[in-house]
Amino acid sequence: MIKQFHTKMWAGALLCFCLSFAGCKKGSPTGNELPETYTSVEAINLTGDDRLNSVITLQWWGTDPDGVVDGFEISFDEQTWTYTTSQDSTFQFSINAGSDTVDIDFWVRAVDNDAAVDATPDFLKIPLKNTPPEVAFNRDLIPADTTFNVLTLTWDASDLDGFETIEAIQLKANDGDWVDLNYTVGIVTIVPDDPMASGETPMTLYLSAEEVGPSMTGMRLNELNDIYIRAVDIAGSESILDTLSGIYFRGKTNDVLIAGAHDKCPSDYYSTLISSAGFDADFIDLDRDGAKNQPRIWNPTMTLMMSQYEYVVLYASDVKYLNVQTNEDNMLVELASSSIQHYVDNGGKLLISSPFANDMDPTSALFGILPVDSLSSSQGFARLPTDSIAEGLETGYPDLISGEFITLDPIYPSSDATPIYGAHLTPVNNWTGPSTVAVKRSLNGNTNFIFTSLELHRVDKDPAAVEDLFDHIFNTEFAW
Repeated sequence: MIKQFHTKMWAGALLCFCLSFAGCKKGSPTGNELPETYTSVEAINLTGDDRLNSVITLQWWGTDPDGVVDGFEISFDEQTWTYTTSQDSTFQFSINAGSDTVDIDFWVRAVDNDAAVDATPDFLKIPLKNTPPEVAFNRDLIPADTTFNVLTLTWDASDLDGFETIEAIQLKANDGDWVDLNYTVGIVTIVPDDPMASGETPMTLYLSAEEVGPSMTGMRLNELNDIYIRAVDIAGSESILDTLSGIYFRGKTNDVLIAGAHDKCPSDYYSTLISSAGFDADFIDLDRDGAKNQPRIWNPTMTLMMSQYEYVVLYASDVKYLNVQTNEDNMLVELASSSIQHYVDNGGKLLISSPFANDMDPTSALFGILPVDSLSSSQGFARLPTDSIAEGLETGYPDLISGEFITLDPIYPSSDATPIYGAHLTPVNNWTGPSTVAVKRSLNGNTNFIFTSLELHRVDKDPAAVEDLFDHIFNTEFAW
């Protein structure tokens, strides 16, 4: 197959006209003389490995002693001719599968202003050799050593013969089988079919949070893994192998996931509260060691991770983290926003405790994803003094007492949210706004989303009250 990528016109007509005018003589008229055709290279004499690759630019021109050249006809078999007014073109010549070389015959003939064609077309034999493709993992967007329950891989692939000459991207884990992916795929997420297994277990490759791809063998949970990638083109040539070595793939152990990003909250605080409610949890510290545990690509990584759990607890401060994929700074709840939406839309049960940043954009997509309509636009700020109360507004929600001065962001609930805590606030610098600090939202009549802008570890002066709160959330609100 031959693809013609682009062409451009050369301004040769004027030169041809001038040459023909200079050659005119007075006398009896003669018949039309045929044009002559030339290529920019009279011959290409390459053999063996010393050949062109399959993308080549050809150039041609023509002269006519008694007129002008209007265009050209080109052919690759001297039988079928294609008319063009261009004088060069870039072609991609496909090499037959299983072969890495081919010889292409090329003819071109000029056509003059009287539609006469060159009787002796110019000819080139073009020797071609396939160029192997290239592929490499994008390590900036892949965890360096440990991954939690899922692993998102991304890579860059290319081929000098044309990207579409890549037939497949192939992945392999350890001693497993090679898995073929379409050459257009540039990212997959590996998800264990049984996340609570250990050792070698079948995996599924997700092409997005929703699109399921092929199965994968050879991957081992709770062990180190080597992952390989290569590209194969239509001629059967393979790229140099690229390898990710020593990736620890950690399995799931419980039905509750706690993901935290807070440098001042004890790492076991929420785990203890979950345990007091009768549950055990998997825990991921998303702040530790320079946020090394944060996903490089939040969606689909976090989305598919959260989807493995019946309950998810997210807690964070208002600190912003660098999103290495977009190179923007965002709070945890912003980084996880699309994952949050997907999780609750698909029946997950979610508790979030997070304040908002001082420079929170009032048009942020978070307003709507969270059961929050907006924040106060007033000057100043609201404060919950030491020993002040966040008052439970429904049965089962005990009053919480502040153990310190807390500057916080009261919220205006979204239209589908129910307030569950109101705070006894002290306005500072003429602040005005709502008193609501926690809300819940339901799906099909069942509570599935609780959000509080209070950092719960700061309103634990009565520890038993916080334990009662978690017991109510997990054993009453989420018990469906």
